[in-house]
Amino acid sequence: MSNQQKEVVGGYEIMEATTFSNGRGIAYAENPKAVQPFVTWMYTEQNGKRDCEWGHYFEDKNRAQRDYHTRITEYQTQYGVAARSVFPDMPLYNYFSTQRPVDIGTFPKTANGPLSFVNFDERMTVEDGAFRAWGILTYSAPLTEKQVDDYELRPAKDNPDREPPPLSIADQLKQGAAQAARDNAARPAPDKKTEIDR
Repeated sequence: MSNQQKEVVGGYEIMEATTFSNGRGIAYAENPKAVQPFVTWMYTEQNGKRDCEWGHYFEDKNRAQRDYHTRITEYQTQYGVAARSVFPDMPLYNYFSTQRPVDIGTFPKTANGPLSFVNFDERMTVEDGAFRAWGILTYSAPLTEKQVDDYELRPAKDNPDREPPPLSIADQLKQGAAQAARDNAARPAPDKKTEIDR
């Protein structure tokens, strides 16, 4: 949550959170006044607000933090989704291993990671059915094109260095119609002249 004010849910202050590319996420929170002062939640994020549910409550901080990381890994393993950083000053770059499970010698080691990796139980469909992958690696900076090609990785579509996908034809038509309406509204109305004036 970086320097910004932390979010409080049910008296618990969210200390860490990981949001996935599908808008779901896992949060770790603390409330020193509670009987069980540590909790991890699953949440849905909409318009910057988290709707937390399915809490796992703990008396021990280490167990709660292990549960936080375990839930992240389990969710990525089950759904094949990339993680997005909730900190604007620390972007995450995710790469899918398309040809083999992540193992020794199957990914580039850099000063920026990998920060973490997850192997799926099987080769699964990812990125809304765009392709299949065996696992996902997360870095704190983008890999080079050569690194991506050498290890047969595929960048996640939400990576900060990726250009947004082109608009669909329907969206392009809507944009064009809106622009035409703005242009027409900005034009001065033509003078109405009578037949005699012509």
